[in-house]
Amino acid sequence: MDAKEIEIMSQWFDLCYTTKIDLESATTMGKEIADAYSSPQRSYHTLEHIDHCLSVLDRVPVAIEKEIELRFAIWFHDFIYEPKSESNENESAQIAYRWLSNLKICDSKHVQNLILSTANYLEPAKDQLSYQVLHDIDLAILASQQDLYLEYQKGIRQEYEHLSDEQFFFGRGQFLTSLLKLNPIFSIQAFEHQWEEKARQNISNELKKIEKVVNLVPPIEK
Repeated sequence: MDAKEIEIMSQWFDLCYTTKIDLESATTMGKEIADAYSSPQRSYHTLEHIDHCLSVLDRVPVAIEKEIELRFAIWFHDFIYEPKSESNENESAQIAYRWLSNLKICDSKHVQNLILSTANYLEPAKDQLSYQVLHDIDLAILASQQDLYLEYQKGIRQEYEHLSDEQFFFGRGQFLTSLLKLNPIFSIQAFEHQWEEKARQNISNELKKIEKVVNLVPPIEK
């Protein structure tokens, strides 16, 4: 690991220390987490994504009843990430549930359900604050500044390199168009006020680029 990754992983050990997880268990799972998020098929869903999520969580302006569970959910929510698979969230949730249940640290079922909720952000978040916070945290990248948003776009395209341009941009366009139909995109009022306008601007700009690309390539054969 490089210095940045070591710094990010220090937050994992802080969480384990706070929840009284023994050092051996924390170290073993910490290595698995670091290896998982450093796997070669990842360009965006890396440890830096986890770091960004945790930094946003630290800025949430209200108290969160299930904050410990939320922090574990952030660490595990992309533990399994295979762009060709549709079971990533379910597999990640199972791993988190089993590990936390064995240690009897927190509400492992809630952690599992939080991770499962990340499978579809085109549905409104549940009424519970922890679900709403995770929803907004994972979508916070949509409201980032231009250079970071471009890096996000590039990373997502690299992760789906197995798809042709026609396939990728068709699916990406559908997803972004559906996001714009959400009203609002973000669940927490403070984040809506802070991020909504920028996120819609970024999404609209990306859709314009996609439209130009689509016009340059032949249609997908059915």
